[in-house]
Amino acid sequence: MLRALGLDAVCEQVYQELLAEPTLDATLLAERLGLSQDQVGASLDTLADLALLRMSREAPEQRRPVSPERARALLLRRQEEELRARHAALEANRIAVATAAEQATREQQRIPTGTEQLDGLDEIQSRLESLIQSATTEICSIVPGQMPPEALEASRALDEELLGRGITLKTLCHEGARTNPRSLAYARSMVAVGAQLRTAPALPHRLLVVDRATALVPLDPAAAAPSAVLVTTPGIVAALAELFDRIWADAVPLDQAPTPDRDTGITVGERELLRILSTGLTDEAAAKRLSVSVRTVKRRMEELMRRLEAGSRFEAGLKAGQHGWI
Repeated sequence: MLRALGLDAVCEQVYQELLAEPTLDATLLAERLGLSQDQVGASLDTLADLALLRMSREAPEQRRPVSPERARALLLRRQEEELRARHAALEANRIAVATAAEQATREQQRIPTGTEQLDGLDEIQSRLESLIQSATTEICSIVPGQMPPEALEASRALDEELLGRGITLKTLCHEGARTNPRSLAYARSMVAVGAQLRTAPALPHRLLVVDRATALVPLDPAAAAPSAVLVTTPGIVAALAELFDRIWADAVPLDQAPTPDRDTGITVGERELLRILSTGLTDEAAAKRLSVSVRTVKRRMEELMRRLEAGSRFEAGLKAGQHGWI
């Protein structure tokens, strides 16, 4: 299949062998494929130049193959950039890629629904690539924390590619992104090209919902080793999509500033603080949930107590309920 997109036979052999066993070095690849060391070395260099190999996130000294879906997309884009004069051949290749994608979709539909555990950053990223590349209508995601600069830049090209395919992108970010210059600049650039982005004062853990048919969530957000659960059970995915929709409905679009409620005069962040503290959580736990400092929690709570004319937090909770603030 990859040869139709410009990859030579030897490179495809090396790529397929690495897909089956990513940790093989050049010597073992040569032995298994009956190739010379020079042939394998040249093929590895070509695959790296084409971005079909990437550095492992768990073992930086090793290179891992990208997913087949991502490989097809990268090679197709390269043809679009370099072979515009061969329009007829490119159209034939697009048909071939569409056929492969349709076949992959049919195969996915035959897989029994349920859950699958993914362990390690490489396995999670590879599955993410496959999921995102197979999207046909919509991708909804919750990003509760600040993404590092390199992650933002890595996401930019993929997000723009998805938008170019007509995929709806909806992203929920913590409202702290509004005060982080790099995150804000990235968010504004994505909104400018068609993405939808809203912010909220408190968010649950990371979530990705693709086409309302598949979801990806952390297995244990508190665990040191990264792991995730891929969910295809319709009922569970529907519940996660509804959770996203409920938060989305109350979140503030990036191009709008958070404003106090017209009836109560409190902001979404103040309401969320009252709700969190009313459940019995400490200031420290509330600060962690809202991604702010403990000092900020105390300051905001003192201001709310002053406005409620309450002498204690217990009294503030009662008055907040009476006023319809929570």
